[in-house]
Amino acid sequence: MRILIFSASTGGGHKRAAMALREYIQTNSPENDVKIVDGLELSGKFYNNFICRGYTILAKKMPRFYGKLYRNSDRKSVLNDFCSKVNKSKSKHLLPAINEFKPDVIISCHAFITTMLGDLKTKNKLSAQIIALVTDFASHYTYIAEGIDHYIVSSQKMVDDFKTRYNIDREHVHPLGIPVFQKFAVKADRNELANQLGLKENTKTVLFMAGSFGVNEVLKVYKDIAEKAKDCQFVVITGNNRILYNKFKFKINSNTRLLMFVDNVEDYMHCSDIIITKPGGLTVSESLRCNLPMAIYSAFPGQEADNAKFLVDIGVALMLKKHPGDTINLLLNDAQRLNAMRENCERNCAGNSAKLILELAYSLTEKN
Repeated sequence: MRILIFSASTGGGHKRAAMALREYIQTNSPENDVKIVDGLELSGKFYNNFICRGYTILAKKMPRFYGKLYRNSDRKSVLNDFCSKVNKSKSKHLLPAINEFKPDVIISCHAFITTMLGDLKTKNKLSAQIIALVTDFASHYTYIAEGIDHYIVSSQKMVDDFKTRYNIDREHVHPLGIPVFQKFAVKADRNELANQLGLKENTKTVLFMAGSFGVNEVLKVYKDIAEKAKDCQFVVITGNNRILYNKFKFKINSNTRLLMFVDNVEDYMHCSDIIITKPGGLTVSESLRCNLPMAIYSAFPGQEADNAKFLVDIGVALMLKKHPGDTINLLLNDAQRLNAMRENCERNCAGNSAKLILELAYSLTEKN
């Protein structure tokens, strides 16, 4: 079977989901041929930059305006019709990659690419089965496109939403979750792992995934929690955010490990009692796979706000407002609540999403 995955660079989540899916297929079913292509990049340099940079600028610099656009586009509207027409006009740019690879199944990890693929399918320009992967925890109208054969979502609630809000038959919507790398499911002895990482054993650990925070915001949150959460150790990962890393260097206490980009974030997740993060779809999925409770400091209006609400509703996360240190200190000293949040993480994790998606692809090609 030949599987072509279309991804995009609007944030890291779409790419990580695509890479995690490819990793599983190549490792466990090497007889299949799988390839990742950046669909927005194929659509043209100007359009790719406009979408990728535009998202970053709107979400970080004008979050309220972005939130209004997001809400207004969650229905049939002039804005949605315009975006759909633009994306359909770009669909022809995907054809050379599709015709060259000749896939049996195409998986889209971005809503705009999903629209392009649906346009090609309705015009009979491709025959492969098309699966749209939704990389968030709430439904949205921009994910819906005529010509898409199947959708993969994160929960049964989203299956119901697709039916009631968008009239997509339930048999075409599958709550298989968002793919994460297999290493997030491999758990070692916590104390042994802590020792390998140079952390204290038998010590409550708070993990900050801080790279996408505003600099001043995350410093304030860290300072309050570090002052009030006693007998704890902290791990702060700033990713590629050099400015944030340099700011932190002069603020951390002796119980804090400060890191930039790491390729073993799963180890730190397995060693932690709670993660302080923003509710991006992939970080959330990785945390669920590690059964790691979440504390959400802020969420951009739009998909992050929807993700946060869903996570709080199912009992795997809490929102940090004023006095975050008091909230975290109370939680870390409430073993019963922490255990309940871990159990909810396990209950609401779809399991090995990549494996389930591959099985769906097999079933679709057999029927086809």
